Amino acid sequence: MTDPTPEPSPDAEGQNAEQIPPPVDPQEILKAISGINLETIDADIESAFGARMAELDKMLAGLDDLVNKIEKDIQNLDQPKPDGPQ
Repeated sequence: MTDPTPEPSPDAEGQNAEQIPPPVDPQEILKAISGINLETIDADIESAFGARMAELDKMLAGLDDLVNKIEKDIQNLDQPKPDGPQ
């Protein structure tokens, strides 16, 4: 038995390889596919970025407090202890 699937001719592949599609604006592709507005996407990204930066600021403030506490504890350890009754 022979395979019923026809094989493409090498000439057809060569013709398709030479065809270059025209340049397309990526924004036009997005609009055509989904109707998503790029300004909306940018606003969403800015909002998420702002929220993350606020969260990072809180974390850094907490880290500063921790560093200050550790430095204070180290200074307390460096001070000589008064001699108690012997």
